[in-house]
Amino acid sequence: MTRRSRPSAALVLGVMSGALAAVTFLPTVIPVTRVIHEAEQAVSLRQAQSAARSVSLGIRRGVAVTARTRAEHGADLIHVLGQDREQLYLEGGGFKADSYDTVCSQPSGGMLLEDGKGTTWAVACTDAVKHRVVVANRVAFRSPRQVLTLISLLALFVGIITAMGVLRLLSPLSEVSRALQRVGAGHRGVHMEGTGLAELDELVDRLNAAARSMEVREDAILARIQVVNEMARLVAHEIRNPLQSLDFLASLMASEDSPDERRQLMQAIRGEIRALDMVVVRLLRDSATSGALKLHRTEQSLGPVVKQIVDLNRPEANAQGTRLKLGDVSFRPVMVDVALISRSVENLVRNALQAVADVRGGLVRVSVTEEPGWLLVTVDDNGSGVDEALAEQVFDAGVSGRRDGFGLGLSLVKGVIEAHEGFIEFGTSPEGGARFVARLPLAGLPEGDEGVTDAA
Repeated sequence: MTRRSRPSAALVLGVMSGALAAVTFLPTVIPVTRVIHEAEQAVSLRQAQSAARSVSLGIRRGVAVTARTRAEHGADLIHVLGQDREQLYLEGGGFKADSYDTVCSQPSGGMLLEDGKGTTWAVACTDAVKHRVVVANRVAFRSPRQVLTLISLLALFVGIITAMGVLRLLSPLSEVSRALQRVGAGHRGVHMEGTGLAELDELVDRLNAAARSMEVREDAILARIQVVNEMARLVAHEIRNPLQSLDFLASLMASEDSPDERRQLMQAIRGEIRALDMVVVRLLRDSATSGALKLHRTEQSLGPVVKQIVDLNRPEANAQGTRLKLGDVSFRPVMVDVALISRSVENLVRNALQAVADVRGGLVRVSVTEEPGWLLVTVDDNGSGVDEALAEQVFDAGVSGRRDGFGLGLSLVKGVIEAHEGFIEFGTSPEGGARFVARLPLAGLPEGDEGVTDAA
């Protein structure tokens, strides 16, 4: 089925929030228009008052009023009257002088007037002893279209800024989605850096933790597959000869006419089948303790490995009401096959969890400590301990304290630890249950070893 292309949520939300921010500016057109008109009136009146005072001051100083004077002050009209209201100078037009007395009687020396044509004038008056100066300016209001254009540009600017801010906040979600797709596709090393935003950083931390957890799980599965492949190789090698014998005896039996000879051949075939069954049982149950495992050693600190195992098994422990704790942890590096050691420690932890599954207030503690020459991995629990009847056989293949157990877990652990020139022992835990201690030598590999050891 073809998947339709869908727009990004961050883009859609950014555009919508930007458009909403822009629309909220539109109702401001009318009040802004009024404010602009009032501001234009005030500016025109101030200009007229300033021009009137300037012209009056010039007259007192003997400066003649000319057409250039009006141009310099940007006035539409300059009217100068003498002491007896004789007209001394008039430049410009469009405003009638019948309102001069009203204007000049204002305390501020100016006011706004509207003529019969609907034009608004800013008129200012300056009365001196020997003359009166009147200056009038037309108030040029901006048209509603101009105001609307200004508001629209401002709204567009705010909308763009808002959209960019929302995109900035939500764009990490797209990165998280792409990272999740990579994790789902099986990519390793997926990691995201923090965004600086608390909620998103919490999501990023969970993503990074999930990616690391999947890698650890994958490594654990690969380690198990490695053990299974090794076991399968050993089984295939050991049963090849018995199968060849069976094939040869079956071919003889098919061509033999004598009943006695056929009976003897049948008995030989049954004997080979029993031998083959013993080989399979021995390899499946005893190979872990036979020293047949091949180790791929690297220098590794077991502290982080054990911590990962505890973290991965804690959800299961919590589900059954068990406290799974990490005790003292040494970060001293040792030369080990990390995959096999990790599998062995996980076996010990899971055995302990199963031992306290029915214990109210169950507790399992895992520690990594040091003794002279040894690194100790200790697993304690507060279960019922090891059954005394199984104490001498607890590490034997096929021996299990559970009805549904195969008795291979501890046998495998023992084989892995001994392949590392170490040993494992058990006893009573201070918590009241069982304690299993795996000891690994701190000494490095022998001279000339390249990191791969075949257990004898």
